[in-house]
Amino acid sequence: MSYFIFAGVLECGQQFELEGEEARHVLKSRRMRSGEHFLIQDQNAQRFDAVLKSSGRDSLSFVPESSVAVPQASALRLEILQALPKEKALDWILQKTTELGVSRLDFFCGNHSPNSFHFSQQERHLSRWQRIVLEASKQCGRQHPPEIFWHENLASALEKLPECENSWILAPDCEESVCWKNLDTGTAQQQLFQRVLIGPEGGLHPDEFKLALRSGMRPVELGPRILRAETAAVTAVSILQFLWGDLS
Repeated sequence: MSYFIFAGVLECGQQFELEGEEARHVLKSRRMRSGEHFLIQDQNAQRFDAVLKSSGRDSLSFVPESSVAVPQASALRLEILQALPKEKALDWILQKTTELGVSRLDFFCGNHSPNSFHFSQQERHLSRWQRIVLEASKQCGRQHPPEIFWHENLASALEKLPECENSWILAPDCEESVCWKNLDTGTAQQQLFQRVLIGPEGGLHPDEFKLALRSGMRPVELGPRILRAETAAVTAVSILQFLWGDLS
């Protein structure tokens, strides 16, 4: 069940005030009235079942009545290294991979990325992306949203990323590509950290592909069809969560 965010520390039995966008969401989007219950999470990531006591135009009073167990995060640390696609596809990737439990999203300006993203405006873009993954986390009940980073290019991203033994690059036409379903799906510790590099519309530039291979990434294929950037990201995350994560 979705929840709301409180910028403070909550305690059961005490009355608190919720203001601003979160209060408007409770009152106008959910159309809740006094006496109704909702879930709310505080700054310490503690979640509570709360009852709405009273409301004004842009604020409300509520009382947390009981603590609520938070869904356990996947044991699989899953990272996506994504060349920036078009904005609509990017929003989809942010939302759906958050729902599927991705741990970290690293974006970079690829050779074939649209020129609508300017690295000089990274602060504005990152702020918007973080809002999207926070909303997605609240909708799916996830406790913490994924980390998001933006790099100027692939070389810069590979220099900054921590080492990951299981780093993959989606490569449908590469003769050396492996198939995940043919790999050992045991739960050895080294398999609980996976990273996938995904290109934008038009794919990765040959120089980017070679750079990724030199960095130690291994090519993998997802099937006979060429997938859109957003489809590839969601498919890759789903497969890896099924093989080594918590998707059953």
